[in-house]
Amino acid sequence: MNSIEFNKYWDLNYPESNQIGHELKSVYPKRWLRIHSLPESKRYAESEDEYQIILNRQNKLISELIGENTEIIIVSGQYETKLTDKISTELSEYGEFKKSRTIELHKTYPEEYEDDFFYDVYFKPDTWIINSQNRLLKNIADDEFRAMFVCPKRNCIVSPYDGGMDIIVDTQEKRDKLKTKYKDWLSEREDGM
Repeated sequence: MNSIEFNKYWDLNYPESNQIGHELKSVYPKRWLRIHSLPESKRYAESEDEYQIILNRQNKLISELIGENTEIIIVSGQYETKLTDKISTELSEYGEFKKSRTIELHKTYPEEYEDDFFYDVYFKPDTWIINSQNRLLKNIADDEFRAMFVCPKRNCIVSPYDGGMDIIVDTQEKRDKLKTKYKDWLSEREDGM
C-alpha cells in the first residue's frame, strides 16, 4: 500500500478524523473501546512479569481483532515547527516509514496550536504476527514511542498508549461484544478512560 492508497482508505473510512491516534476516541465514541494493559488500571510496568502481562493482553486482543498474518499499517507521527521530509532517527529504528501527509495543526486547531505547527504522519505496511511487535509495544507502554495499527481488511484501529489500548472497530455492536468479553480489562470509570 502506498501513501495515496493509504490516504484514500483513511479518508473513506475515517473521514471525520486526522491520522492521530489519541483523537479517535472523541471522534468515534460509539465505536471506541479502551482496554487497560495491567490489572487495576495500573499505568506502568515495574517488573518483567508486568511487562509480560501487557504483552500477553495486547497480543491476544490485537490477534483477535486483526488476525494472524493479516496486513496492517503501522502509523506514527512527528510534531514539527517547520515543513520537513526528514524522518526522525527514533522512527527509522522501527523500519522504513514513508510520509502519508502533513497536518497543519495551526490551521486545523487554531485555538490549540501556534502558527507554523505541523504533524507529519508516517506509515509502514507490515503483517501482524503474534509477538512480532513486542519491542514496539513495550516502548509504547513505557511512553517512549507512539504508533497505531490500522487494519484495512478488518476496518479497525488499535492505538496502544502507556497504560492500555484505544480500539476503534467498525460497528457499535462489535464494540459492545468486546466490552462484554474483556470487561475485566476495562476501566471502572463511567467514561471508559
